[in-house]
Amino acid sequence: MSSRTTDQRAVLLALSDTTVALAFARILDARSHSSIVAECALEVLEGEPSDTFIADLSSTPSEDFAIGGLDLLEDLHSLGLYPHAILIAGAETTTSDYQRAARLGVDVILERPLRPEALVEAVEAPRTEPDRPMTRYVERGLGSASSGMHILLAAEHGAAEAAARDLIGWCARCEIVPSTRARIGTSVAETIQNCVDHGAQQIELTACLDRSMLTVTIEDDGPGFEAVRYLSADALDASSGLGRMHSLAENVSVRSELGGGTAVTLEFRVTTADFEDGVRIDLSELDFFSPETSKELLATLSEDPDAPVILSPALAVVVGRMLMGPDPSRVLSEALWS
Repeated sequence: MSSRTTDQRAVLLALSDTTVALAFARILDARSHSSIVAECALEVLEGEPSDTFIADLSSTPSEDFAIGGLDLLEDLHSLGLYPHAILIAGAETTTSDYQRAARLGVDVILERPLRPEALVEAVEAPRTEPDRPMTRYVERGLGSASSGMHILLAAEHGAAEAAARDLIGWCARCEIVPSTRARIGTSVAETIQNCVDHGAQQIELTACLDRSMLTVTIEDDGPGFEAVRYLSADALDASSGLGRMHSLAENVSVRSELGGGTAVTLEFRVTTADFEDGVRIDLSELDFFSPETSKELLATLSEDPDAPVILSPALAVVVGRMLMGPDPSRVLSEALWS
């Protein structure tokens, strides 16, 4: 092992085996690094910020640490701290731990039994400025014949709820009825949470609305999977996220390959305020009328008072008052007092 180092590192070790952590700290200190061995989670979260964080690749608490190494790293991120992360995998490490490490942007994963030379090499490896989680970026477009929406967001905690809220808010502005919005939001949240859970870093959502169909495509940069193996009929039941998506959307298609990310396309048949439907005009699930809807509805009822319009009780009151028009005496009184 070379005795020379390039840059001095401030290293924080939070290993379940304190004896091993102290041994590694002595080796790093001998190479002019500054090492601190934390003996509990509080020392990690309230201590001085470090350049490098070394912990167990595990979600399982240990005798000294009330939370696992992955939880410690996530808590550091929540404090705005993003050290170069080196996690050490052992017999207790699970597949979900590896996936979560990828989602958290872990730089290096080493396996036990661990050679000191490998740890030193990982600590001293050249590095760039660590990435910070990006905030979600939303583009919306509304048009008469076609509408679209685009969301770009980091695959992090809360991403599923954030994207679903953005999308169903846009759907409400497109006058898609509440029951359909609920199906859309639930399906999209399932899909994005699946991206987060399986190691994606970035997620892109695109939605396109035509007269009767909303198409939502969700793409991620995760590790991907063998689609044929996982999309078998056995997996399509309500106990799986994919099964729930199939239950809620008219069509679901999944494209994925190992190392190539995943793309999921969801299609929803939508109900909007459509005055060109000769059979019926169903406005029963609208929360309120937009100005354009009010004008079209009044024009329709003016031409045909028996038009097949379906309204909720609350909206029926609104329509009745609009059809009656303003009270002339009240309008005159307000004009005189103004």
